[in-house]
Amino acid sequence: MKKNKIVGLIAGIASSALVLTGCGSVETSETSSASGGGAGTSSSEWQAPEGLTGEISYYSANPQGLTDALVEEFEQKTGVKVNVYADTTGKITARIKAEEANPQADIVYLASWSAASKQAESGALEEYTPEGSDAVHDKWASPTGQFIGRDGSALALVVNTEATDGKPTDWKDLADEQYKDQVIMPDPRESGTAADLIAAMVSKWGEDKTWELFDSLFANGMVVQGANGPALDAVKSGSKAVVFGGVDYSAYSGQQKGEPLEVIIPASGTTITPRPVMIMKSSDNKEAAEAFADFMFSKEAQEISASKNMIPGREDVEAKAGPNYSEITQFSDDWDTIVDSSADIRDKFVERYLK
Repeated sequence: MKKNKIVGLIAGIASSALVLTGCGSVETSETSSASGGGAGTSSSEWQAPEGLTGEISYYSANPQGLTDALVEEFEQKTGVKVNVYADTTGKITARIKAEEANPQADIVYLASWSAASKQAESGALEEYTPEGSDAVHDKWASPTGQFIGRDGSALALVVNTEATDGKPTDWKDLADEQYKDQVIMPDPRESGTAADLIAAMVSKWGEDKTWELFDSLFANGMVVQGANGPALDAVKSGSKAVVFGGVDYSAYSGQQKGEPLEVIIPASGTTITPRPVMIMKSSDNKEAAEAFADFMFSKEAQEISASKNMIPGREDVEAKAGPNYSEITQFSDDWDTIVDSSADIRDKFVERYLK
């Protein structure tokens, strides 16, 4: 058994409506029903195995409304208590590192393939194939079988329609004079999705063409500042007009709150970042942790993700807020290759544009 499990602190964090920034920022949901639109009453309802007991600690870097909905449904179905620590991917992985001598997490749900890969390399993850994960998009399972993407988010051009009359259709359009000094991009040193986007562009186009694009954008006054949340906030406020590489689900959430945002998937391609789930080897309630992973890949839980503006991992569940996975042109879906090159490409980008 784990010693000194920090249940009170974690439960307190879970009960608050956190609004954080960064890769995998936690945000509140405007949806009033925690069950995500009645997914639990559909024919796809997940049936819990018998005999589950105790509690698990769940570290989540996903939207607060999605985290809350998944936890509520699972607790109701199983009687297992789920203690939640919700924060950004970077803060969660830092916490896991700090807790190495006394591990607390049983199951972890991150917003970065790279971060999951590092956890696997450290030897911290249990090999497990959740029920239903055979329906997940190709290449969303790690080669080691230690983590798998359960939903995802696309990077887009997010436009404040009250701040500009422009209608960009692709990345290069933002180098046009009408967007001069009006574009903001999340900082790849703070946003893993931004770093992965640049790496995916290089994978598709090569460095010369990619740097040519960014040369033109910076010449037109594009700024790089903060993580995903602050970049979108700048556009919501009207101080900037367009986010280059904005996270789609956050923008859809803003739309649903009445904010004048348009989400445009670039014509030449983008990335859809899988958000992986993993079980920790140190878990002292693996049966319940595995059941929670099984639930996450059920059609019912995938429908909850769709209702929270995510792109479902399962191919048999459709997106609700935006286009389906198959309708989005991707630069690459080889996430292991993207991750392998991401840090090096990020460093070149920083040296070229941010120093």
